[in-house]
Amino acid sequence: MTTAERTKNIMEPVASEVMDSKFLESMAGKQSFLKRMFTVFISQEPKRLREIRKALEEGNEEQLRHLAHSLKGGSATMGVARVRDCCLALENAAKAHDLKAAEALIPKLETEMRRAYAFMFNYLDEH
Repeated sequence: MTTAERTKNIMEPVASEVMDSKFLESMAGKQSFLKRMFTVFISQEPKRLREIRKALEEGNEEQLRHLAHSLKGGSATMGVARVRDCCLALENAAKAHDLKAAEALIPKLETEMRRAYAFMFNYLDEH
């Protein structure tokens, strides 16, 4: 194995660490549909993440709650459980008017989103 291959293997998230295995199993035989879902997620969710950061910076708790709720739903639909969990915590922080807690959740959410994007990009590249 070359250094590049080892690096790629380290950088690529393992499916079970990013995606709910039941979701992936439910998509067996639906490769075209799954590719469309991944493409939509990849194209739309970065904007929502930017809007979450903006709502937090502006102290707009209601907008933050709404955006976190929306991303929670999208990630749950896609089987991205860790993103969903981060969004639930972010939504709860906004409901509790705890912007400090919400701000502390953003790095974890961004990390999990990057992992989800990486998995989806790899899937699209390989299929």
